[in-house]
Amino acid sequence: MGETRTSNPARHLLARTRTRSSGRVFERLRHVLWAGLISLALFAITFFDPIDQFLWLIQSRIADRSPSGDVVFVSSDEVLNDPEDSTHRYEVASALDELDRRGVGAVFLDITFSSSDDSEADERLARAIEDLGPRITLVDRITEGNGLHNTWETTSPEIARSTKHVISDTTDRSWSGFAWELHYSYHAHGQSRPSLGAAIARAHGGSKSTFPVDYGFQSRQIPQLPLTELLPPKTSSDARPLDLSGKVVVIGHNIAVPGVQQNIPRRVDVPATLIDIYAGETLKAGSFRHLRGPYIIALFAALLVLGLLVCKTRARRWPAYAIISTLIPALLIGTAYTGMRLDISYAIGLLGFYAAFRSRSRWKRRVEMVNPDTGLPKLRALEARLIREKLFSGHVVIAKIQNYERVLKTLRSDEKGSYVLKVVDRLRATDPNLAIYNDGHHLGWYVSGAETDSVIDHLEGLRAIFAAPVEVSSLSVDVGITFGVASIEGDPSVRLAAAVAAAEETSEAHNPIAVAENGSHTDLLWDISLRARIDEAMEAEEIYCVYQPKIDLVSKEVIGVEALVRWHDPARGFISPTHFIQQCEKAGRMEHLTRYVLYSACAAAKSLQMSGRYITMSVNISATLLGDMRIAGIVRHVLEETRFDPQQLVLEITETSRISDYSVAATVLTELKSIGVKISMDDFGVGAASYEAFYELPFDEIKIDRLFVSNMAKDPKARAIVASIAAMGREARITVVAEGLENPQDITLLEVVGCQQVQGFAFSRPVSLTNLLEYNNLRRKTAASKMI
Repeated sequence: MGETRTSNPARHLLARTRTRSSGRVFERLRHVLWAGLISLALFAITFFDPIDQFLWLIQSRIADRSPSGDVVFVSSDEVLNDPEDSTHRYEVASALDELDRRGVGAVFLDITFSSSDDSEADERLARAIEDLGPRITLVDRITEGNGLHNTWETTSPEIARSTKHVISDTTDRSWSGFAWELHYSYHAHGQSRPSLGAAIARAHGGSKSTFPVDYGFQSRQIPQLPLTELLPPKTSSDARPLDLSGKVVVIGHNIAVPGVQQNIPRRVDVPATLIDIYAGETLKAGSFRHLRGPYIIALFAALLVLGLLVCKTRARRWPAYAIISTLIPALLIGTAYTGMRLDISYAIGLLGFYAAFRSRSRWKRRVEMVNPDTGLPKLRALEARLIREKLFSGHVVIAKIQNYERVLKTLRSDEKGSYVLKVVDRLRATDPNLAIYNDGHHLGWYVSGAETDSVIDHLEGLRAIFAAPVEVSSLSVDVGITFGVASIEGDPSVRLAAAVAAAEETSEAHNPIAVAENGSHTDLLWDISLRARIDEAMEAEEIYCVYQPKIDLVSKEVIGVEALVRWHDPARGFISPTHFIQQCEKAGRMEHLTRYVLYSACAAAKSLQMSGRYITMSVNISATLLGDMRIAGIVRHVLEETRFDPQQLVLEITETSRISDYSVAATVLTELKSIGVKISMDDFGVGAASYEAFYELPFDEIKIDRLFVSNMAKDPKARAIVASIAAMGREARITVVAEGLENPQDITLLEVVGCQQVQGFAFSRPVSLTNLLEYNNLRRKTAASKMI
């Protein structure tokens, strides 16, 4: 049974390098998904359309397609529809007669005529239109008005009579002023009328349907004819007249006429009629397509996913990214020649968002791998380096700073990092460029190409350097340092763990340098691979909470409990909380353990409330978690999930001497208090930073350290310290709890000095939730009558 349990963690750690890679793949796939969803949301609000339209301009200049030649533009520099100059109406009528004589296939008169004072001129024009019969179509125009509404221009019924109408909308333009899309038809006067472009190509579609306009045609290849060439008298010329038989002729004004100027991608100031001719040529060609944003997003997301699944290493992924990125200009140029318009900006957006997610993820990993107090990379960064650079030889050295926690308690918060950096400077005495990694009281580095005996000799020399104290501000601090060494043979992660384990076994007096044995593989894995084992133990409920009651000294009733974490392994028995919590910090799993304990404690408190026992629940929170707002999110999420009243939750902040930035910690604690929870300062009175933390941070409660409480009866100094802390609590109007009461006879002393609450073996040892529910129904008990 025990053998099975110890081999499980071994398998977890040996597989960690492989699972890290697969975990990163899933992270990248998740980033592709988020980038795609954001791009789709931006497409819904046309966020990148200006970029697309700029790229379409480039496409239009690249393309070189020829028009069909079946559509002829007949233009005039004169204002043909001036009601005060009827002579031009006779000219238009003559031109229509000439087109009829030449056997034109269809005529679109893109000029609207209102009635003039010359009824004969109007009648002459009406007869010419009527003579063409179904081959002629009159064009109504939608133009911008002076106000909010557009202006509708149409030929008067006296001239138009029964001739059919189509519509040209000069207001259907994008923000850039170009008509990238036009409608197939418009709903006007109770009926659907085709657009001019659709009518030229004899295409059909609903009023809500649009089609893209292809500006890849050479405008100079579109046949154009001045109106004057259709008018008598004909000048004698050897030039053969343009064959108009069966052709589509569009008659309109040229740019010399005010108000008809429009812009197209290839040219500035062209007749508005020319845009409708482009639209007709686009529909006649029939092959021009517009590939919308969602299809582009799906295509590039699929390419990214395929690349991530095929290219598992960084060396392969970056070329894949480069290939996918170069597809954007390649598609832009290629589709310009093949006749397709792309919303390619959303592919750029997708890749940009994906790159942003990846950059943020890499930044987070870099931040997580840096010690905020010293600015040095953590041991996890050393492990990553060993794996990344495939270092399978040499040695890993872990230096352990002896009495580290005790020294930190004597230093101000701004001096803690300086202390470690002073130690690092001495370790770099022979190599100023040595890369040193730091986690708590451990400093590590890699030594290449050296025999173990040479490494040990070098470490002996380093120990001699530390015979002199280091200067931190105005203080001289003695430094005790020991070393653990492991040769790298096989898995670098395992050997790094072995070096840490060896360092933990050292002592200044008897064993200052320890070399990890290669044969103790399973034991090392059991002691070090906490990331795999802690998660597994929580799932198996081997890690659990016990609860120690807090007693009100006035009523002698239980008014709260403190949740204390325990680990009972079937093979190794009970594991010291101090040991596995420290190792949990090194493994980067402190947040996970805190979330687990919070959830267990709040769920237990909810059970107590359901049985009618409304008491507070206290949970220990490491001060190392007060560096950012993540702990506030964890607490808020647990409270929502368990539906436990936040006003009944007390967070006991432990190891306040490790707080590196009081302003940040105060902000985090203020956010926690806004949720409704109370904040307690644990182990008050131990370490020089306690009073500073008490002053700087918003505590609702302080717990007097057991060192003073347990020695009250026999040591006047301890009794004086407890009394002064209790008096300070009363003055500050915060609750004072005496922790670690072991002797029932000391209750009277606590009552005399004014402590409000007490906790310790004199009332109860930590008990399970079941025993807590049976704790005499939480009735009033004196300390003398109850010891568990």
